[in-house]
Amino acid sequence: MTTAAVITSYDPGDDLLDTCRAVASQVDSVIVVDDGSRRDVSALLDTCRSEGWTVLEQGANTGIAAALNRGVDEALASGADAVLTLDQDTVLEPGYVQRMHAHLGLARSLGIDAALLGPSSINGGIAPFWYATEGLTMAFEPIQSGLLIPREVFDRIGGFEEGLFIDCVDTEFYLRARAAGIPSLVTPGARISHQFGRSTRWIPPRLLRRLAGPLRNGFDFIEDAPFRHYYIARNRTIMYRRYWRTEPLWCAVSLVKDGLARGRAIAIGSRRLVRLRLTVAGFRAGLRDESGRIPDRLARLAAGRS
Repeated sequence: MTTAAVITSYDPGDDLLDTCRAVASQVDSVIVVDDGSRRDVSALLDTCRSEGWTVLEQGANTGIAAALNRGVDEALASGADAVLTLDQDTVLEPGYVQRMHAHLGLARSLGIDAALLGPSSINGGIAPFWYATEGLTMAFEPIQSGLLIPREVFDRIGGFEEGLFIDCVDTEFYLRARAAGIPSLVTPGARISHQFGRSTRWIPPRLLRRLAGPLRNGFDFIEDAPFRHYYIARNRTIMYRRYWRTEPLWCAVSLVKDGLARGRAIAIGSRRLVRLRLTVAGFRAGLRDESGRIPDRLARLAAGRS
């Protein structure tokens, strides 16, 4: 099976090269799509070209879905049978793609002609799943980075939804695949390392430290950049509106999981009021079914320029 890796980048650092090098020996081709980086990354992209990898430049920041679609179109036009999508900060373990091909072969032997395949371990943690049957484990909302997508999936359901811009792009693709009868599978032994947001530390206020017990010295957690609260709230609201009838269990679980994550950041994270305002704005935009880039006034608020 001919496989192409599509790696999206935006203001990348040298970790982009680590991502590409870790996957290059496992696939037939590597395609890097730079999504209109603000910084001058020409030297880094030239290094990618010198390694023999295809580099596509968007010219403007069009969102991860549009960048993925451009890379996927290039891969399929070049004859790839499957596409492995990656973020610029994701590193695969050796043998990752081989395990995915083997697991896809097992699925096909059991009568599954098309499937999405995701990792079994992310940063040492177990990837979420629904249940296991006949040696196959059904994934619960696999992340886009590290996802192997056979050509047949794109033929049946198309590409990624560009109007979402960023966040929930993989969720929408997963739900659309489920609606078409295409399962998402956890691939045994397929492990990745991937960066999620920024690590921060919360210290309880002095008056609460006695009540905090073992947490009185604080604890570390991951928080997203403030602007992502807008996209996550907007795009998840859109997903709930679309799928509450056909995917009620997914909606319920997602509401709890994401509510806890967003609520924690709003309660004890940095720039809490800004996060709250962006979340409310995103929720309202989702109810109006808005799409595309975050409005300029909200982007300025997220960046601390208003």
